[in-house]
Amino acid sequence: MTDSMEYEADRIERELVLPASPEQVWEVVTGSGWLADEVELDLAPGGDARFRSDDSLKEGWVEEAIAPEPVSERGGRLVFWWAREDEVATRVELTLEPEGDDCTRLRVCEARALELLDVVGIPVPGSGGTSHGPALLVAA
Repeated sequence: MTDSMEYEADRIERELVLPASPEQVWEVVTGSGWLADEVELDLAPGGDARFRSDDSLKEGWVEEAIAPEPVSERGGRLVFWWAREDEVATRVELTLEPEGDDCTRLRVCEARALELLDVVGIPVPGSGGTSHGPALLVAA
């Protein structure tokens, strides 16, 4: 396994090469145990997302979920928003790409939303709400 990490004030990126197929990695990243002890994901755009570890709960919604396809050798992609209550949400993007024989390159990027522009239904700071949802999907 190889591992690299990049950090900026509003963005964290990490890249791993794992000795497993994209399908195996997809099962791990969408299930309980890796992102949080308990994970509940509705893997459809706008679907609910819940992540619980110990006394911590993050909730949000799924922006995009594309499972890897072994026949086409296409990788996978999972994008979701999450936040603890009364915190600004962040956008998490996981990209899975086949790498060599039965390995997967996993890129994880977590970034804070634009704080002045409510692009996707995430409340701007000070709005007092915890709403979330794909507001622009309706407007598009």
